[in-house]
Amino acid sequence: MSAARVRIGSNEALFRSMHRHYCDDPHTVPPWDRFDAGSLTDSVREELRRAWSARVVAEYRSMVVFSELIARLPEAGLPLEVSCAASRLLSDEARHVDLCANLADRLGGSADATVSRADLRFSDEGLSAELFVARWTLSMMCVGECASVALLRALADAAEDPCVSQVLDTLYRDEVLHDRFGWALAREIVPALNEEQREWLSADLAFSFAHYDRIHGRRMRKDGDALPEAKTRTDGGDQLGLVAPETYARAWYQRLDTVILPGIRSLGLAANEAWALRNEAAAVLDQR
Repeated sequence: MSAARVRIGSNEALFRSMHRHYCDDPHTVPPWDRFDAGSLTDSVREELRRAWSARVVAEYRSMVVFSELIARLPEAGLPLEVSCAASRLLSDEARHVDLCANLADRLGGSADATVSRADLRFSDEGLSAELFVARWTLSMMCVGECASVALLRALADAAEDPCVSQVLDTLYRDEVLHDRFGWALAREIVPALNEEQREWLSADLAFSFAHYDRIHGRRMRKDGDALPEAKTRTDGGDQLGLVAPETYARAWYQRLDTVILPGIRSLGLAANEAWALRNEAAAVLDQR
């Protein structure tokens, strides 16, 4: 499957000016002239470059999901205010792509920020609008964006570079709103589903948990284990947005235990059962 590079930059002045307006207003523009990675070793600099480049891809894919959700909100019978509010999330994700790409470029470039063309279009598998919206609301927001709140906080708490700190603060502030939006939308759409749809949704959650446990937790915790112990990097990477894997995993599992699983259970879905099936779901994903 061919891949498409995340394209940033336009020759059209109108597009550039509108993009800058939505990216910069009313947010504080990072002090790019104060960015300093001069004390890093080449290996740490490359690790950081890859991390920020990977975040470019993740934020870009979130933008794609939100755009598809917005297109189906009216079809799902949701109020006008939902579509209007969701449009804010779309512009936020574009801002995140812009900020992360800027950091990656200052660390050596974001040319490897590519997305599989299959990931630029989300298959609905013949799902009704209601089930499509519910599925991606739970996966991308009630799990993904909700987790990001804790993960970005962990990165921001460790960051010392003023430029990186501002980028992380902007991402964190936006993700807090996205988290709230996701749970509010779930409360709108999930209760209206019938029993068969809710059972399907609960089973599908196992794939979402498998995905996020792999990228955030790196499967560091078995069921019943304590949270991973946080560790401190000594190579300067934490100052520019890269904490130890154990610290990142701890933030993920803590958010999962205290917010994500209880929140999904409150919607009447089998959250714990879906979490327990994540390894089986991961095996299926590995075969695709």
